[in-house]
Amino acid sequence: MPIVSPFTEHYGYKFRGQGASGTVTAGTTGDIDYKLTENRKINAVHLMVKDGAWGDTVKFQVVDRDGVYYPAGTLLDEFATDWNIDPSIIAQRQEKTEYPASLLTGMVVRVKYTSTGGTDVKVRVNLYLHKTP
Repeated sequence: MPIVSPFTEHYGYKFRGQGASGTVTAGTTGDIDYKLTENRKINAVHLMVKDGAWGDTVKFQVVDRDGVYYPAGTLLDEFATDWNIDPSIIAQRQEKTEYPASLLTGMVVRVKYTSTGGTDVKVRVNLYLHKTP
């Protein structure tokens, strides 16, 4: 019986998860960006927040930050708007779709976090990225 690697392509996809993190100053809005170095598909985001406050929100965006395809700073998509943060837990609910979205090399996946509290917020995000042949 052949040995099957857990990294073998499944339906033409290879998992290539990526994490990003940053700190948002209390009472401000901050961006945590991850720039794509290759074409990828994305179907999930897992957000972790430490020292968040009631009223904090997040947006998940795809941006042409550097003007690769459109003028620099162009918002290409926003797949969650004013998503409410639960300050009682660090690991926020993971959101996963059954269908992947396409991302092109040079695009930026942005977590735009709005803090309403009096303490700096530590933000981490895991992106469920996939490579296709």
